[in-house]
Amino acid sequence: MGVQEFIIFIIIAYFAACGAVWYRDRRKVRAFQEALRENHGVKTPKKLDESRKKWVSGFWRHFREPRMLDETTWNDLNMDQIFPTVNHTYSAAGEEYLHFLLHNTAQNEEELAHFEELIQFWEKHTPERVLLQTRLWQLGYSGGQSVADCIENLDLLRDFHVRRDLLIDALYLPAILLTAVSGQGFLLLLCVMIAQILLYFRQKSQIQPFMSSFAYFAKLLAFVDRLDKIKNPEPALAQEMDLLKEAAHTLRPMMRGSFLLKDGSLGGGTPVDGLMDYLRMCTHADILQFYRMLRYVYRSQDKLWALAEGVGCLDASAAVCAYRHTLEGWCVPAIGEVFSMENGRYPLIREPVGNSITGEKSVLLTGSNASGKSTFLRTVAVNAAFAQTIHTCLCDSWTAPLYRIFSSLSLKDDVLNGDSYYMVEIKTMKRILDSAASPGRPVLCFLDEVLRGTNTPERISASSQILRWLSEQNCLCFAATHDLELVDILGRDYAHYHFTESFEEGDVRFTYQLKPGRSESRNAIRLLEMMGYPEEITTAAHRLCNEILMEKRG
Repeated sequence: MGVQEFIIFIIIAYFAACGAVWYRDRRKVRAFQEALRENHGVKTPKKLDESRKKWVSGFWRHFREPRMLDETTWNDLNMDQIFPTVNHTYSAAGEEYLHFLLHNTAQNEEELAHFEELIQFWEKHTPERVLLQTRLWQLGYSGGQSVADCIENLDLLRDFHVRRDLLIDALYLPAILLTAVSGQGFLLLLCVMIAQILLYFRQKSQIQPFMSSFAYFAKLLAFVDRLDKIKNPEPALAQEMDLLKEAAHTLRPMMRGSFLLKDGSLGGGTPVDGLMDYLRMCTHADILQFYRMLRYVYRSQDKLWALAEGVGCLDASAAVCAYRHTLEGWCVPAIGEVFSMENGRYPLIREPVGNSITGEKSVLLTGSNASGKSTFLRTVAVNAAFAQTIHTCLCDSWTAPLYRIFSSLSLKDDVLNGDSYYMVEIKTMKRILDSAASPGRPVLCFLDEVLRGTNTPERISASSQILRWLSEQNCLCFAATHDLELVDILGRDYAHYHFTESFEEGDVRFTYQLKPGRSESRNAIRLLEMMGYPEEITTAAHRLCNEILMEKRG
């Protein structure tokens, strides 16, 4: 084979490889779009482990406000387990925005109506939804850090300089000219290349996450350009698209030459990417381009936030649309003066028992162990949070004012700070009392076994006064207790409901149905019997319990 034939073979092989990569990617896109059309709402959830939790919470850490759902309430409601079931996003910006959105109970009626209009657009316009989610899927994720961190951490590089890179690049010209006239020039050219490659890996390791960030910003801009294919958008979507285009118009000059930042992991791994990698190593073209973009971004950081937030909002709204398709029953919440929930369900229970409740009074729940009190509190709390964030409730109907939502349900000792359970509890409770005493929206709070970390007389005395004080404030309180004395003390201040159970053939059966009035059942000792505790323990416990009850009645 001659030289010409070999060159022709290489060119043909190169274009064949490019064609094969293009055909492979095209098939993937078509398969993805077909799945979006036929299996709307079907998506394997990703667990929110500690490593993912750190970067998924990027938007929340940046935009958080005291009025929003705080971390104590988030943890009490098991939102880290609920988030993956809602998370039908396809991009880093969308995932982070959805995580932030589920915290953002501070939204107003106009914001909720705007978000609902976006959801309804995707529901009614399948081709446009499929186009959007395909572009989001192609946009993908930003690498080793969150989109929010990509923007925030740029300030860490204000002292970054590339004078040395430019100086060594300048040596290429004399090296090439010398090579043309002398063999020694090739040695100089080789030395310059080796020096640049060694320096490249050292500098690249320091700024690689930031370079990947800029490559992702460039892809965000490309995503905005493709939104023009969505025809006749309704007002809410048109508003989002206009805001995105405004941000993109400001940022586009910054992104000129951004193709130099792309590597195989971002660009799809085509043969062209491989060739470009060698060019970057020898010339530091991507590092120089990154420095130019870095200087520009310090003047337009607010537009980067607007770009990421806008794309995230579109992705999150389409994700909520898909989430609704996974639910057996849901409703769009209504805003009203009186709280009402019909057939409310908890999202993490596979076959939940629905419960309903209506009223303006705070609620005191009683009932035996494992009868459903804590789950009911979480059911109301999650639906309240969903109503004010993703505008979707897991019940037949939901009507309520817009609240500031707090809870104190699943506390633990804080060993690192030296706090006992009681100290953790009273600190957690104090934030609720402070909010209830401050002006603003009414507080909706959820309390499980108030002051359980102290002795019985003080617990009943102090908890009754805390609950009574809350009921007198701008606050709707849902509290669960085993202390039936609180029912008598708070008789007029609270509406009373209970859960109960029955014992059949040596087994306990729970109905998990909310019933009016106080509970009269006790099952703690019976459960000890069913678990096989020694008879002398349970018999003596029954006898002592009866004596205590007789003494109280006397």
